[in-house]
Amino acid sequence: MRELLRGIRLLQPEDYRRMPWKNGLGMTTEIAVSPMDAGFDGQSFDWRVSIADVEKDCEFSLFPGHDRSIVLIDGAGMELGFDSVSPHRINQLHVPFKFKGEYQTWCRLLDGPVHDFNVMSRREKFKHTCEVLASPSTIHWKPDTEILLIYCLESRLSLEGFQDMKVEISKGRTLILDKRTDIPADNVLKISTVSKDMVAVIVCISDK
Repeated sequence: MRELLRGIRLLQPEDYRRMPWKNGLGMTTEIAVSPMDAGFDGQSFDWRVSIADVEKDCEFSLFPGHDRSIVLIDGAGMELGFDSVSPHRINQLHVPFKFKGEYQTWCRLLDGPVHDFNVMSRREKFKHTCEVLASPSTIHWKPDTEILLIYCLESRLSLEGFQDMKVEISKGRTLILDKRTDIPADNVLKISTVSKDMVAVIVCISDK
């Protein structure tokens, strides 16, 4: 991990944690979690960002009290069945789907293993958004109430617009902008492509 400015951290793949799912039926690469010393059992975090490997049909872990978003980032897709709502098919890359962590969820793979990007936040304290960008864009960041995570999924991107900072983020790296109360309440950040076929996942975690 490298701190570029106070509260702005660039994470490398070696900073991530590899761990089993809470129910032991798969593996997850944890990118970031709060608090940073949250246990490996998934019980005590306020929010978490990770990438899951789904190698077979299985049941997902339960996370009561959390809202959950997943994004298919590799593979043909899966169909999710739930105990209390209608099934949902995820067969398009980079399209977020949100559901409640307390839903009992079964996953059926459509054609082989998949990888999915996961965001979870504790409902009573936080809310989150998750979107995927594949072209230059701007982001409005409110540092007094929002944590921003930018994960480079493909190629390389450039971020600028905060205190003259300009940083390039390559594939598999994550930039985290933590909450701060000592800077302007609304900042416009510009994401540019450094090389073609850039894809980035943008996660915003905000106070309730």
